[in-house]
Amino acid sequence: MKSNKSIVLILWFAGAMSISATIGPKILSWSKLSSFHLMDKNGKNTSLTSEKLTVLLLLSPECPLCQNYAPVTAKLQLKYPGVAFYGIIPGAAYTAKEVDEFSRKYKVNFPVLIDKNHSLTKYIKGTTTPEVLVINRMGAITYRGLIDNWAVSLGKKRQVITENYLDDALSQLITAKTSSYKETKPVGCLINDL
Repeated sequence: MKSNKSIVLILWFAGAMSISATIGPKILSWSKLSSFHLMDKNGKNTSLTSEKLTVLLLLSPECPLCQNYAPVTAKLQLKYPGVAFYGIIPGAAYTAKEVDEFSRKYKVNFPVLIDKNHSLTKYIKGTTTPEVLVINRMGAITYRGLIDNWAVSLGKKRQVITENYLDDALSQLITAKTSSYKETKPVGCLINDL
């Protein structure tokens, strides 16, 4: 009798694991995403307002990789004008003025918002700056991770970029209207609690 309970428990656990792997944290609620209170570069409270294909880019103004990738993502925003791009700066370490200076210096052409208490960052399970998430109209994360494969590790870069992950994910979603979930491990500065 004891062995039957063990088998049932193992089967239940295996079934629960496959369900969580299928559902997982890859589906987000647009009503939840728009409920987070963020601060714009003018110091005003705002929130995410898009229910269309959206790119969230976790940034840190002092991170050299973020500085390098800001113009790259600005070009992608111009290439995909129907996609909503948002820069998200986790924590309270930077003022609205510093965010504005970062945006102007690196020619960021999309809203850069401060997530002071990390509520959005925790909801999307952000870990690194820069880290990008592509969220489709239904709230599913279709891509998460690197912008491209230029940065191999901190301080180590490729001579030639051979994979353009973000560009490819957006192109696939726009042309095919569908995409399977893909993930790469982001390289950059770990998000701290400041």
